[in-house]
Amino acid sequence: MNRFFEYCRFSTKPQLLLNDAASVKASFAARAENAGGLLFGCWRSLVGLGLARDEGIALTAWSNEDAACVAPPPQFDGLTDVERHMLEATVRPTSDAPPAYEGVYVFRWFDIDAADWKTFRDISDAAWPNMEDVFDVNICGFWRSLDTAAPQAKVLLQTRYADLSVWEASRWWNNPAADASDSMSRFRKRNDIIKSTVAYPSLPIF
Repeated sequence: MNRFFEYCRFSTKPQLLLNDAASVKASFAARAENAGGLLFGCWRSLVGLGLARDEGIALTAWSNEDAACVAPPPQFDGLTDVERHMLEATVRPTSDAPPAYEGVYVFRWFDIDAADWKTFRDISDAAWPNMEDVFDVNICGFWRSLDTAAPQAKVLLQTRYADLSVWEASRWWNNPAADASDSMSRFRKRNDIIKSTVAYPSLPIF
C-alpha cells in the first residue's frame, strides 16, 4: 500500500468546480499518473461552507516520500492557487482503493504535541469501530504531517458522513446515541490532548 500522500488544497477560476468538476479531477489524476502516483480522491467545496466556493482538495498517494516530494506541482487551465502538504498514512487508509461513498467528507486537522501522538492515534483507532457501527460514517484516512517537526505534530483525519445531520448527531458533546458511549468516551478523553483543530466539509468528485 502507498503510505505517502500529498494533500493539495487548491483554488480555481470562478465557478470551474461548480460547472466542470470532472475536468479538474481528471487533471489531478493525469498529473499523478505521469509522476508515478495515484489519485486517492478529489473533493470540492460545499458551495462556501468551510472551503471557499472555488476551493477543492486533492489527495495523491505515492510509494515513497522522495517521489511525492519531487513530483511537479499541479498545473492546468483554471488553477489559480495551490497549497501542498506532505503526509504519511498511519492506521487508515488500509488499502489504496479510493473512497467511493456518497456523502459529505470532512477533512479535520489536529494540532497536538508530538509526545502525545501515540496516545492520540491509539484512542482514535479504538473509538472508530463503535462510531462506524452506530452512525452512517466511514473513517477514510488518518495521516501524520511530514512537514511539522517535533515538539509539534499535525494530524489529518478524513471522515465520510452520510450528510451533515449525521456529523451533528455523532458529536461527543451533543448528547449522542447511548449505544455510541464507547466511542464518545474516548473522543472526550482525546479532546484533552488536542491543542487546536479545524474541519472542512466537502463533496466528492466522482
